[in-house]
Amino acid sequence: MDYTYAIENEMIPSDYKVWWGYEDKKLFEHAKTELGRLSQLDDPFNFQMLTVDTHFTDGWLDPTCPTPYEKQYDNVHACSSQQVGEFVEWIQSQPFADNTTVIITGDHLGMQTSYYNELITEPNYRRTMYNVFINPAITPISSTGRLFSSFDMYPSTLAAMGVVIDGNQMGLGVNLFSEKTTLIEQYGSLEAFNEELAKRSEYYERTILLPGDK
Repeated sequence: MDYTYAIENEMIPSDYKVWWGYEDKKLFEHAKTELGRLSQLDDPFNFQMLTVDTHFTDGWLDPTCPTPYEKQYDNVHACSSQQVGEFVEWIQSQPFADNTTVIITGDHLGMQTSYYNELITEPNYRRTMYNVFINPAITPISSTGRLFSSFDMYPSTLAAMGVVIDGNQMGLGVNLFSEKTTLIEQYGSLEAFNEELAKRSEYYERTILLPGDK
């Protein structure tokens, strides 16, 4: 349900533009409508949405958001957290909740580095993305202490939806619900993993990359 889709389906006026397209408050409202529609179908469904109010610089503060903090970005984060929480609670109250898995993850770290550096007081603290699987169809072998990357989210998402993955690996990603070690765990650190990723692959360049990508 991106900006173009919303306009084409008359969810917003054709000349509407807020922040990156339209604000998260409207996104959540449209998502509820779409989930209600999908839940009435006979087939399983996969619904994805991307929130953007918290994107830098300083985010988009919806006029309906409370402002208990001095800094706008603090208020934006607080309001976004509340919106996401209320949306998850809404899903959990729906008739389709028992047969639905909710996954929340970030596509990258927050890019307003100066803002986060002001909040971090522990010198050895390492920022990470937030990832959570709610009501997965499978129980993880180990739910803590895993070292993983975005590569592992693909097979893990399918596994959380009940898909059985032969070998518990797809491409460079590993099913985190299984006992199979991820590539980061095999190499021992993110740095070692990144070093391997940076190495040139003639096979990749010859068979996967388009000619103009080299």
